[in-house]
Amino acid sequence: MTGVLSGIRVAAFTHFAAGPRVAQFLGALGADVVKVEPPAGEASRVLIRDAEGRFAGQSSSFVTLNRNQRGIALDLKSPGGREAARRLVDGADVLVENFKPGALKRLGFGYDDLKADHPRLIYCPVSGYDPRGPKAAALGQDMLLQGASGMASLTGRDGQSPTPVGVFAIDAYTAMINVIAILCALRHRDATGEGQLVHADMMSSGLHMMMEEASYVMNIDPVTRKGRHYAGHSLSLSPYGAYDAKDGSFVLSVATAEQMKVLAAELGLTGEIGPYLTTAGQRRHKDEIGAALVRRFAQMTVAEIEAKVAKAGIWMGPVRSLIDALEDPAVAATGLIGRHESPFFPPHRFVREPLTLAAAPLGPGRPAPGLGEHTREVLGELGYTPAEIAALIESGAAVAAPTS
Repeated sequence: MTGVLSGIRVAAFTHFAAGPRVAQFLGALGADVVKVEPPAGEASRVLIRDAEGRFAGQSSSFVTLNRNQRGIALDLKSPGGREAARRLVDGADVLVENFKPGALKRLGFGYDDLKADHPRLIYCPVSGYDPRGPKAAALGQDMLLQGASGMASLTGRDGQSPTPVGVFAIDAYTAMINVIAILCALRHRDATGEGQLVHADMMSSGLHMMMEEASYVMNIDPVTRKGRHYAGHSLSLSPYGAYDAKDGSFVLSVATAEQMKVLAAELGLTGEIGPYLTTAGQRRHKDEIGAALVRRFAQMTVAEIEAKVAKAGIWMGPVRSLIDALEDPAVAATGLIGRHESPFFPPHRFVREPLTLAAAPLGPGRPAPGLGEHTREVLGELGYTPAEIAALIESGAAVAAPTS
């Protein structure tokens, strides 16, 4: 692969989501990423699968999170497997890992174990909590951190139970912050020759993701109300949110008091909500404004509402399913949706990195590796002879995919 990170090798001791996201993005930028899996494969190859066996009974999550990587399988509990991993790290520019806290250190691959002999190595552990803090050993997982960070307390509807976000939001945001950290560290190394430890933990990343809401609760009011059906954000003015018409759903966004006065007149609601249409009123009287809009919109079609909203200059848009959004011609025109074929997985589509580098465009990438697909190839690059590779595989210290 070519790209801005061409010539950079990444040793990826990763599984599940946050770690693989870091590795696959670096691979998309041209790094040679080698993913190290246990002999049976990482858990998400089998855990995150469709219950009815669609996608040939394999994990559609795995194939998208582990693109742009070569894969080797090593038993790190065996001397032979650890030695092969040691050679891989010896030639790596970056090490990314998101195993349980302390797992790599117990195997001799902690940052303190490596930094003296690898002064140029950039070491990136992706963990639930800051490794310097009192919860360094606590496990990190998206759902746990949505709860612990307060994110689940802000989503859903007022008066209902906490509601997790419908996507793995903290995994994704944490991964991107760590990609930024690694790119910064590579730039620093270019200037100084010095590697370093970099990390952005999931708890800190989740809180940073909510920095606007955090600013409000720390500086104005520690108590926030979750959104209503017609108030999609706890800090927003009414009518920022989602609504239902007779024939579909839509969202409204960013309405000033002057705009709302026009809309109220168009909808025949001036007498009911007119007194509330000030900036302060739109914050203090969300329920009254929202309830009136909900009743009136339920009597109208989306097209009828759109015409009246347009006169007021308020932003309005459709509520679509994810598959409808992915199949939008505007999305297709960007090339965001890629396709891969592999001897190990069914042909499949995936969402590319939404990144354009005009002078160094991202290539098509490579599909996720089959278990041990590149074991022989990578071990050969690490200096093992064919006989030594065969011996490692025979002993169980390494696993290689069958050759055709």
